[in-house]
Amino acid sequence: MQVVRRRDRRRHRRVAGAVLTAALGVMIAACSTSAGTGTAGTSSANSGSGAAANGSTSAGVQAAVAELKVAKTRPASIGLPAFSKPIPAGKTVSFVHCGVAVCDTIAAAIKNAAAILGWKVDVIPTNGTPASVKAAWDTVVRLHPDVALGSGFDRALFASEASQLAAMHVPVMNWTTTDTAGQGLVFVHGGPSEVPVVGEQMAAWVVADTQGKADTLYVNLPTYVILQPVMEGFDRYYKQWCPGCKLSTMSVPLTSIGTTAPSLIVSYLRAHPDINRIAVGYDGVAVGLPAALAAAGLSGKVKFIGEAPTATNLAYVQAGTEAATVSQGVYEIWAMYLDAAARALTGESLAPDNAWKVPWFLLTQSNYSQGTGYAPIVTNLDGQLKQIWKK
Repeated sequence: MQVVRRRDRRRHRRVAGAVLTAALGVMIAACSTSAGTGTAGTSSANSGSGAAANGSTSAGVQAAVAELKVAKTRPASIGLPAFSKPIPAGKTVSFVHCGVAVCDTIAAAIKNAAAILGWKVDVIPTNGTPASVKAAWDTVVRLHPDVALGSGFDRALFASEASQLAAMHVPVMNWTTTDTAGQGLVFVHGGPSEVPVVGEQMAAWVVADTQGKADTLYVNLPTYVILQPVMEGFDRYYKQWCPGCKLSTMSVPLTSIGTTAPSLIVSYLRAHPDINRIAVGYDGVAVGLPAALAAAGLSGKVKFIGEAPTATNLAYVQAGTEAATVSQGVYEIWAMYLDAAARALTGESLAPDNAWKVPWFLLTQSNYSQGTGYAPIVTNLDGQLKQIWKK
């Protein structure tokens, strides 16, 4: 069932973390822009008042502009200390693919860092369903690698396999899940306390770009529960910086990526013609959206921002058909994961990796310099890694 909400922006309360089900079914529920009740939520609109609704002079807009400047600043260093022990070559790494395009980029980033270490990487495919994720981790157990990496899915989907790998003394490391270290997981990053900054950066762009005159549709992909705190981060800062702005939310299923997602979004826009911005919780949902907006005659009116872009989304940003995206700093993140793996295998402390700050980075056409695919956002990343790892 699709969740649709339009909230009164005068309220300044912070959003408590809610558990969003990973239901894959979705149905478009038509809601009016006046107060009312939708199929699975309520719909309300408020015109807003005061400086926040009147544009660039508001403190909220100024705060959003300041945050946007920070979000577009590239880090200069990977920020990890050199090893005191030699790192052995010839190790093997298994990576369980999450089933969407961003994990193709993750796999490339893991292979890039592994090549510096002299390690081999096996990518275990999934289609993103719970059954395929569990089957993939069963394959990892059979492969018995030196290190096992996953992304996007909680340990609950592969609890038995995680325990087996722990018994085999294979460090299991997970990214962007609600898990914490323990119960077979040696290392976890990108959790609920970290990812709200992605929503914060997205909200900063929306508020700054509209000068506090946004009417926004947020599109969530609830299959990946870690995207819930991203949405909560967007909601929190959007309210804080633009209390007179309107916000709608909808959910789409995993199966809509590359198929019906653009038409579902455009259908919602037709029913709510005042919307002028879209924020997409996972950028793969927006593949095909520029063409759908153009066909609907909305390209000049409705701009969109996403996060965790695919190569297609990056091409959109470069062309200006997607206004902005928040990159995960994928090459840096997975270099840090390989760093943690090497520290685990050599007996060094994981404290530097646990304390590491994820370099999320906001890209627009004006600061785009990465071609049509991902590249490191830290200058000379490979050279820095060679010094840290003494390779």
